[in-house]
Amino acid sequence: MKFKTLLLCILAVLGMLQQLQAQDTEAGATSAYGLPRTADFDRVSAGIHVGASYLFSDFLKGSGGNNNRYLNQGMFLPAFGLSAQYQITHSIGIRGRGMFTRFEGYDDEYLNKFDSEGSPIDSLKKWPVKYSTAVNEGTLELVYNFGNISFLNRNKNFHLTTSLGIGFFGFDTDVRRDSASTAVERSSGKITELMIPFSFGFKYNINKISIGAALEYRKTFSDNVDATRKVNSETDNYAMFTIGVHYTFGKKNKAMEWVNPMEVVYNDIADLKEKIDIVSGDKDKDGISDLFDKDNNTPEGAKVYGDGTAIDTDADGIIDINDADPFTPKGVKVDALGQELDTDGDGVADSRDLEPNTPPGAVINFQGITLAPPGEYGAGGIFGNDGANGDSSATGYAEAGGAGASGTSGVAGRGTGYLPSVFFDMGSSSVKSIYHDRLLTIARAMRANPNIKLKIIGNCDSSGSVEENIRLGQRRAENIKQHLTSHYGIDVARIRTESKGKNEPVAKSLNPMNRRVDFTLE
Repeated sequence: MKFKTLLLCILAVLGMLQQLQAQDTEAGATSAYGLPRTADFDRVSAGIHVGASYLFSDFLKGSGGNNNRYLNQGMFLPAFGLSAQYQITHSIGIRGRGMFTRFEGYDDEYLNKFDSEGSPIDSLKKWPVKYSTAVNEGTLELVYNFGNISFLNRNKNFHLTTSLGIGFFGFDTDVRRDSASTAVERSSGKITELMIPFSFGFKYNINKISIGAALEYRKTFSDNVDATRKVNSETDNYAMFTIGVHYTFGKKNKAMEWVNPMEVVYNDIADLKEKIDIVSGDKDKDGISDLFDKDNNTPEGAKVYGDGTAIDTDADGIIDINDADPFTPKGVKVDALGQELDTDGDGVADSRDLEPNTPPGAVINFQGITLAPPGEYGAGGIFGNDGANGDSSATGYAEAGGAGASGTSGVAGRGTGYLPSVFFDMGSSSVKSIYHDRLLTIARAMRANPNIKLKIIGNCDSSGSVEENIRLGQRRAENIKQHLTSHYGIDVARIRTESKGKNEPVAKSLNPMNRRVDFTLE
């Protein structure tokens, strides 16, 4: 009756603990950092146990033997049972368990040296005798998990465990002359006694299932488990070796028993440190912290936007630091260097080329239109005011033998035959990069037509004295000449320079148009 009452108490306690876990689950979400909350973990598990038991009884071995010669008298018999456990903390759990086993032992010489009260008797009756009983036990234990003491060099799937608790066990022992005899020499009667369970073992975790083994000892307060009492004898204690399989219930998929709380804290600290390192770090040295940097591999020296991506002014897909022309018109196709494509190789980019299929070697203007077909310069193909040698500030290719008007020239009917002028900033003689493509066009035409000679005429706006502007115009012309000879290898003998100063303005109110260099083919 006591045993059944104990089991009912264990089940009631486990039911209340399960209800507490359900309330913890509803308590709320976990904070991002700090000690883990109990509601974040699964805490209830159940197990099945099998093993073997052995009783340390008072049976003697032989008339001259001493007490408790256990291995010669006792028997290892199967034991099995069920358990339920609730994890109170990461290291401590409470376990209720019920087990069933049997105790058996024998004395192959004699029994009745002592009577049922443990007093010696005079007559010795020698015969083989055997005791046996079925045993039921129920225990309530605190289980301590050593695996969560430290997180250093720890196997997260392996724990050493120990347990200590209180329990009851029931037995009804009979002593018979031999295993075949039905005559009962002595009986303990149905008894339920208090005992203290202790165990030491290990567990190994595989997802929601853990497997463990334990060596267990039961300290009883009875000397009558084998139905034999002796004066000054020890109590009849027993031991078990068990193997258990446990399953953890819950939807969190994180059993509290297998999580070290300090490891969680240290992981949070490591995560925060990593984020601090990211905030303070700048791998590519672009001035944008790695946490906010969308491109941590921008080239050294590249200018970047606020998000750490390299600036691409013309949005052509080539960042400015690698872009040979960072100001290409929007939407045009560029090569790997960021320069606009020039399909026919005439020096005029496709987006500005009005004649995209110019034959190689043709003399063209800044719009890519042919001024003279390849090899035809000097045969009446290019001319200026005199209609013969092109001695003019503007030249062109005339279809059907037509000549350009004074100060103008071009393909008949088109008005597109001008060689492009190059413009300068106020007071400057430096050649701006935006005009390099125009100079390339002129250089290609001269290299393809070796008879062409070029006159470069420098001009200035109306500011400054006549003498100053003559010198400035000459410097502008000389710098253009130097660009053509040094970069494209044009023979110096084929180029002549001249300065008009401020004497020949093309626009009265637009001074930027007067700060220029014009070209004439000779």
